[in-house]
Order: sequence, then C-alpha cells, then structure tokens
Amino acid sequence: MKKTGFRTLSFWLLLILLSGAAAALMRRWHLPAAFMLGPMVAGVIIALSGSGLRLHRNFTLGAQSVMGCLIAGFITPSLLAVFLEHWLLLISVNLIAMAAIVAFSIVIARRRWLPDTTAIWGLFPGAASAMVLLADTHHSDPRVVAMMQYSRIVLVSVASIAMATLLEKNHGSGHAAGAALPLAWSFHGSYLPILAGLALALFGFAISKLTGNGTLALLVPAFGGTLLQGSGLLTIEVPPFVFIPAFTMTGWYVGLTFNRGAIKHCLTLLPIMLSAAAAVITLCGVIAFLLARLVPTIDPLTAYLALSPGGIETIIIIAREADVILPLILASQFLRLLIVLSIGPRVARSVAVRSRAR
Repeated sequence: MKKTGFRTLSFWLLLILLSGAAAALMRRWHLPAAFMLGPMVAGVIIALSGSGLRLHRNFTLGAQSVMGCLIAGFITPSLLAVFLEHWLLLISVNLIAMAAIVAFSIVIARRRWLPDTTAIWGLFPGAASAMVLLADTHHSDPRVVAMMQYSRIVLVSVASIAMATLLEKNHGSGHAAGAALPLAWSFHGSYLPILAGLALALFGFAISKLTGNGTLALLVPAFGGTLLQGSGLLTIEVPPFVFIPAFTMTGWYVGLTFNRGAIKHCLTLLPIMLSAAAAVITLCGVIAFLLARLVPTIDPLTAYLALSPGGIETIIIIAREADVILPLILASQFLRLLIVLSIGPRVARSVAVRSRAR
C-alpha cells in the first residue's frame, strides 16, 4: 500500500516537473496556449508510462469557470466603442462565417469522416481550451478535439503570419495599431477585481454542480461577467496565479486520458483534420476579402485577422505586431467567441441526437 502511494506521488511530481519544463519551452518558442499544451504533452508522456493517474472532473469544471472569467475580462472601453460603431457589420459577417463552419462541420459528422460531434468542437474557432472542455462535457472525445484545435491553430498561425507579411509588403502602412489593448492580466494594486473574478468563477462552478449541467461552469461566468463588466457594474481580473493552474488542469485532464490506441487513432484521423482546418481557413479568408471590398475603411489585413479562425489569443499576438486596427480585430474575435459559446452546445446536441437516430 505504501509502495503504491509513493509510486503515485512520484508520478505526480514528475508530471509537475515535465509540465513546467514543457510550458516554459513552448513559451520561449512563442507557441500559443503553452500553459495548456505543455501540461497536455507531459500528461500524455506520463499516461503512456503506465502511471494510471487521473484528474477528477471537478478540476475541469473549476478550470471552465476561470476561463469564463477570462473571456469576460476582454471587455474594455475600446472594444465596446468599436462594437457600437460597427455592430451590424461585425454581427453579420461573423454569423455568415459561423453558419458556413457549422454547415461544414455537420457534413463531416454526417459522413462520419470524424467520430460523433468532434468535427463541431474541433472546427469551432475561439478559445481552444474552452472547446476541449465543452467537448468533454457533451460526451465528445476531448483527445481528438484537442488535436484538431491545436493543429488548426498551427495552420492559422502560419497562414496569418504569411498573410500579414504579404499584405503589409504590398499595401504599406494603413492604420496605426496605436494603443494596443492590454491583454496581460497583471496585478494593479487593487484586490477587488481579482476577488470579483474569483467570486464569479466560484458562482459558475456552484451553479454547474447544483444543476448537473457542466456547460454552465463556462457559460455563466462568460456571459454574466460580460454583462457586468460591459455595463460598468463590475471589473473582473484573473491574475496569472489563477489562470495558469486552470490551463494546466485542462492540459492534464486531456493528456492523462491518452493511451497508445488513442494516439494511433488520432494520427489516423490527422489528414482529414488538417484538410478540414485548411478548408475553414480558406472559407474565412474569402469572407474577409469580401468584407474588405465592401468596407473601404477596413484594410485587407485587418479584415483577414478579424475573421481568422484561430484562437483569440493567437490572432491578437500576431495583430499586435502588424499595422492594423487592433480594437476592430479584438471586437470581431470576441463577438465570434460569444456566438460559438451560445450556439455550440445546441448544435452539438442536435447533431448527436440525429446521428444516434440514423
């Protein structure tokens, strides 16, 4: 019994060390979502070693609540001003893009090119970590979804950097990025925004446990926090010592469920994953081109990054280095993330029910 306990403790310590090393290395290489991807890779390594470690699902519910607060924390005066100025345009183009992505995902699911509803969660743009957790909540394979999400993010990053280089070279300077929106959740001397974020996260966690609906752990803080912060009633801040453990727990939860069979299965599906991701990227690029042609005040690079189907953090990192209208890009990406969170569970549930019926 003591040997078993010591063995388990040793594996947990090894997992923590590997996770820290992998995350630090990925951060140094400027890879997106390092705090989740690094622990997930470490979790896969530990799982394949036969450790038998598992993470209780309560940890992932807590992580979802923290991520909901992170989403709400993106609300700023600059974002609200841009949204109010272009609200009809932003809503229209994002609904068109999302309708096309949903239709494409449904086709893949019905033809069974990918299992159950993984195509829905794997192709939905926004916050990759949130999509992985929502996929698990709705009984889709989080391992396949994680591989889809992060392979798409890699493709989007390469395509966005190439497009930024090409368009800036061809068109020269356009709009100055000016005051880039602060994306670091740093501590500014007041505990109230941090306490407000923690209270909101705890409320979302409690609601999800009381109702038995895991999706609410993310949706309640995300939408509730957006309304409270957008109306000026509350300021939400999630510091690194809160959001880094949340991303780490998500990475561990997914990584520790892998085994050799699951890895082989994911690699078998990789060609269709990459093809689907490339199709979605192309589709969003076409819609962005039409947006730039219809609205002369929006340059092509701003339009492309505003509709690019990567994670919001990835696109903002690229946009901050380019000569673009940053608040417009952030407003569009945030709006689409809210649309995904609103329709995602319903679409996935509908596709799952129809698949079982067929």
